[in-house]
Amino acid sequence: MRCNTGARQKMMRLSRRFPSRKIGPIHRVLRRCARVMNKLISSAIKKPNKPSGRAMNKKITTAFEAQRQACEMLGSPLTRDVVGFCADNFAANGVIAELVRGWQGDPLNDNVPLRLAGFAHYAALRGDGIAAFYESCGGRYQDTDRAALAGALVDLFTREEKTARRFLRSAPQTNETGRAAMLLLGFSEIAKRLGLPLRLREMGASAGLNLFFDQFHYRLATDRGDMDWGRADSPLSLVAQWRGTPPALADEIEIASRRGCDLFPVNIADADQRMKLQSWVWGDMPDRRARLLAALEIADIAPPEIDRADAAGWVAAQIMARPSGQATVLYHSIVWPYLNVSQRFAIESAFAQAAEEVRSDAPLVWLKMDGRELGTIAQLSYRIWTGANGPEGEEVILGPCHPHGRDMEITAPF
Repeated sequence: MRCNTGARQKMMRLSRRFPSRKIGPIHRVLRRCARVMNKLISSAIKKPNKPSGRAMNKKITTAFEAQRQACEMLGSPLTRDVVGFCADNFAANGVIAELVRGWQGDPLNDNVPLRLAGFAHYAALRGDGIAAFYESCGGRYQDTDRAALAGALVDLFTREEKTARRFLRSAPQTNETGRAAMLLLGFSEIAKRLGLPLRLREMGASAGLNLFFDQFHYRLATDRGDMDWGRADSPLSLVAQWRGTPPALADEIEIASRRGCDLFPVNIADADQRMKLQSWVWGDMPDRRARLLAALEIADIAPPEIDRADAAGWVAAQIMARPSGQATVLYHSIVWPYLNVSQRFAIESAFAQAAEEVRSDAPLVWLKMDGRELGTIAQLSYRIWTGANGPEGEEVILGPCHPHGRDMEITAPF
């Protein structure tokens, strides 16, 4: 993106207003994953011009390798080998090459490897024979099954090529409910600090399941002992580890309203879209799928309102129209790296404008569980504007966390 001088100066001012911060150490696996992803990403992103066929093939190959290593480090041997097969088949000009050759866009940002892996899981969930390898479908996979898996994948993608092409148009959306176990700390601190009902607005909400975070049950292992929070009778119970010294959680978090946006929102009333949502969860991680199904059961009672909208314009509209007596909390999890420069600039500009007009009876909060770029470790933080702390507000870094919500390291001094 080329900026004129005025736009560049605005971006510099915004970068000072929203400074990047270093985060403390987190467990070894995520550090390794971040280093590997950064190295591969830097080699994939070269020029803004449309790449040649050879350059695009190199980008696709790099995306496969980045995702394969990420699956290895995050503990999914099945997805690792599905992605590895796709990489090998692409290199050999097989059916995968036919499916993704000439990809329009950035194969890394577009998660091309996960789109392919998602289709294989989707087929398994629909009863295809490949289900024999998927624990989510009652199957089993071991390293000795690699050759059999490769043969089954060749057969699947060849036989269902047209269906696969349609599926590849959809971006992966896991709507990872485990992240609520990280976001909870932010929501609790905001509620305790402001003492107002929260007006929840989620950017990149997918099916909007995390908008119901207060309807889940949490069991949190901490350095101060186990903590329980939420509905004891909830269909969804999340277990996570909070290292460090967490504060006491709010006794209750009152929600004024829930709403989200997504370019491609998932309609949970549609059976096929529900199945696609499940297909993005890795097939050898049944606990993640169980959490998703439990969250869907909760959301079915009163489906959330998810607008089909671009993030930038939607965020501006939501944070500028803040009702009194409520705290507007705009939040997102593992979304920021997928926004382009102009979208980020527009969102930061909207917050800068809204910050100038904040009143004490209608405070504004930006809660983030995100890294700045792909391959960087996610951290939980929030910036709060109360009307009394100036247009820059106050930023609170809570700590780095696992992208699936398994654990976090609390670095804020409580």
